Amino acid sequence: MGVMEDWVSGSGSLVDSWRHRSGIVRCMRYLHGPAAQADIVDDGDKYNMEEAMNPPLALIAGAAATYASANMGLRRAVPSLLTRPLVLQLAACAPAGFLIVLGGLSSCHSLLLVLARPRGGAADGAGDAASPLGRELRARCGDALLPPSAR
Repeated sequence: MGVMEDWVSGSGSLVDSWRHRSGIVRCMRYLHGPAAQADIVDDGDKYNMEEAMNPPLALIAGAAATYASANMGLRRAVPSLLTRPLVLQLAACAPAGFLIVLGGLSSCHSLLLVLARPRGGAADGAGDAASPLGRELRARCGDALLPPSAR
Protein backbone atom coordinates (compact mmCIF):
# COMPACT_ATOMS: atom_id res chain seq x y z
CA MET A 1 0.00 0.00 0.00
CA GLY A 2 1.39 3.40 -0.94
CA VAL A 3 1.71 6.53 1.18
CA MET A 4 -1.44 8.14 -0.22
CA GLU A 5 -3.46 4.97 0.35
CA ASP A 6 -2.17 4.86 3.94
CA TRP A 7 -3.12 8.51 4.40
CA VAL A 8 -6.62 8.08 2.97
CA SER A 9 -7.36 4.82 4.80
CA GLY A 10 -5.99 6.14 8.08
CA SER A 11 -3.60 3.26 8.60
CA GLY A 12 -0.39 5.19 7.98
CA SER A 13 2.08 5.98 10.71
CA LEU A 14 1.53 9.76 10.40
CA VAL A 15 -2.20 9.43 10.90
CA ASP A 16 -1.67 6.93 13.71
CA SER A 17 0.80 9.31 15.39
CA TRP A 18 -1.67 12.20 15.07
CA ARG A 19 -4.45 10.12 16.62
CA HIS A 20 -2.30 9.33 19.67
CA ARG A 21 -0.60 12.72 20.00
CA SER A 22 -1.63 13.32 23.62
CA GLY A 23 -0.39 9.88 24.71
CA ILE A 24 2.86 10.34 22.81
CA VAL A 25 3.49 13.73 24.43
CA ARG A 26 2.66 12.30 27.87
CA CYS A 27 5.09 9.40 27.37
CA MET A 28 7.87 11.64 26.06
CA ARG A 29 7.47 13.87 29.12
CA TYR A 30 7.77 10.77 31.28
CA LEU A 31 10.92 9.67 29.42
CA HIS A 32 12.64 13.02 29.91
CA GLY A 33 11.42 13.52 33.48
CA PRO A 34 10.67 10.71 35.95
CA ALA A 35 12.24 7.92 33.88
CA ALA A 36 15.52 9.81 33.53
CA GLN A 37 15.56 10.67 37.24
CA ALA A 38 14.79 7.07 38.26
CA ASP A 39 17.69 5.94 36.06
CA ILE A 40 15.73 3.18 34.29
CA VAL A 41 16.85 4.44 30.88
CA ASP A 42 20.01 2.60 29.78
CA ASP A 43 22.73 4.07 27.55
CA GLY A 44 21.37 2.54 24.33
CA ASP A 45 17.92 3.96 25.03
CA LYS A 46 19.42 7.37 25.84
CA TYR A 47 21.20 7.34 22.49
CA ASN A 48 17.94 6.44 20.70
CA MET A 49 16.17 9.27 22.53
CA GLU A 50 18.83 11.79 21.53
CA GLU A 51 18.67 10.65 17.91
CA ALA A 52 14.88 10.94 17.85
CA MET A 53 15.09 14.52 19.14
CA ASN A 54 17.34 15.60 16.25
CA PRO A 55 15.17 16.23 13.20
CA PRO A 56 16.38 14.65 9.96
CA LEU A 57 17.73 16.95 7.28
CA ALA A 58 14.95 15.89 4.90
CA LEU A 59 12.34 17.17 7.36
CA ILE A 60 14.10 20.52 7.69
CA ALA A 61 14.50 20.83 3.91
CA GLY A 62 10.84 19.91 3.44
CA ALA A 63 9.78 22.56 5.94
CA ALA A 64 11.95 25.17 4.21
CA ALA A 65 10.44 24.26 0.84
CA THR A 66 6.95 24.39 2.34
CA TYR A 67 7.64 27.83 3.80
CA ALA A 68 9.06 29.15 0.53
CA SER A 69 6.16 27.85 -1.54
CA ALA A 70 3.58 29.14 0.97
CA ASN A 71 5.27 32.54 1.02
CA MET A 72 5.34 32.82 -2.77
CA GLY A 73 1.81 31.46 -3.08
CA LEU A 74 0.44 33.94 -0.56
CA ARG A 75 2.26 36.84 -2.25
CA ARG A 76 0.58 35.96 -5.54
CA ALA A 77 -2.83 34.96 -4.22
CA VAL A 78 -3.28 37.76 -1.68
CA PRO A 79 -1.38 40.87 -2.82
CA SER A 80 -2.77 42.91 0.08
CA LEU A 81 -0.50 40.91 2.41
CA LEU A 82 2.54 42.61 0.85
CA THR A 83 1.73 45.71 2.91
CA ARG A 84 1.61 43.56 6.05
CA PRO A 85 4.87 41.59 6.01
CA LEU A 86 4.49 40.26 9.55
CA VAL A 87 1.10 38.73 8.76
CA LEU A 88 2.53 37.29 5.55
CA GLN A 89 5.42 35.68 7.43
CA LEU A 90 3.14 34.21 10.08
CA ALA A 91 0.77 32.81 7.47
CA ALA A 92 3.66 31.32 5.50
CA CYS A 93 5.16 29.72 8.64
CA ALA A 94 1.98 27.86 9.61
CA PRO A 95 2.21 25.00 7.05
CA ALA A 96 5.95 24.56 7.67
CA GLY A 97 5.37 24.51 11.42
CA PHE A 98 2.67 21.88 11.05
CA LEU A 99 5.02 19.76 8.95
CA ILE A 100 7.74 19.96 11.60
CA VAL A 101 5.30 19.12 14.40
CA LEU A 102 3.91 16.14 12.50
CA GLY A 103 7.42 14.89 11.67
CA GLY A 104 8.55 15.21 15.28
CA LEU A 105 5.41 13.48 16.52
CA SER A 106 5.97 10.60 14.13
CA SER A 107 9.61 10.34 15.19
CA CYS A 108 8.67 10.24 18.87
CA HIS A 109 5.98 7.64 18.20
CA SER A 110 8.51 5.44 16.42
CA LEU A 111 10.93 5.87 19.34
CA LEU A 112 8.28 4.84 21.86
CA LEU A 113 7.41 1.76 19.81
CA VAL A 114 11.08 0.74 19.72
CA LEU A 115 11.63 1.35 23.44
CA ALA A 116 8.48 -0.53 24.49
CA ARG A 117 9.02 -3.70 22.47
CA PRO A 118 10.65 -6.74 24.07
CA ARG A 119 14.43 -6.95 23.79
CA GLY A 120 14.23 -10.23 21.90
CA GLY A 121 12.74 -8.31 18.98
CA ALA A 122 9.50 -10.29 18.80
CA ALA A 123 6.57 -7.94 18.36
CA ASP A 124 4.14 -10.37 20.00
CA GLY A 125 6.12 -10.49 23.27
CA ALA A 126 7.25 -14.08 22.77
CA GLY A 127 10.93 -13.11 22.82
CA ASP A 128 13.05 -12.06 25.76
CA ALA A 129 11.53 -10.13 28.63
CA ALA A 130 11.07 -6.40 28.19
CA SER A 131 13.35 -3.95 29.94
CA PRO A 132 12.03 -2.09 33.00
CA LEU A 133 11.60 0.96 30.75
CA GLY A 134 9.61 -1.06 28.22
CA ARG A 135 7.29 -2.42 30.90
CA GLU A 136 6.79 1.04 32.35
CA LEU A 137 6.06 2.55 28.93
CA ARG A 138 3.51 -0.15 28.16
CA ALA A 139 1.83 0.48 31.50
CA ARG A 140 1.77 4.27 31.10
CA CYS A 141 1.21 4.68 27.36
CA GLY A 142 -1.11 1.78 26.63
CA ASP A 143 -3.11 2.46 23.48
CA ALA A 144 -0.51 4.74 21.87
CA LEU A 145 1.91 1.80 21.67
CA LEU A 146 -0.41 -0.88 20.34
CA PRO A 147 0.01 -1.75 16.68
CA PRO A 148 -3.07 -0.96 14.53
CA SER A 149 -3.87 -4.68 14.19
CA ALA A 150 -4.12 -5.14 17.98
CA ARG A 151 -6.71 -2.38 18.56
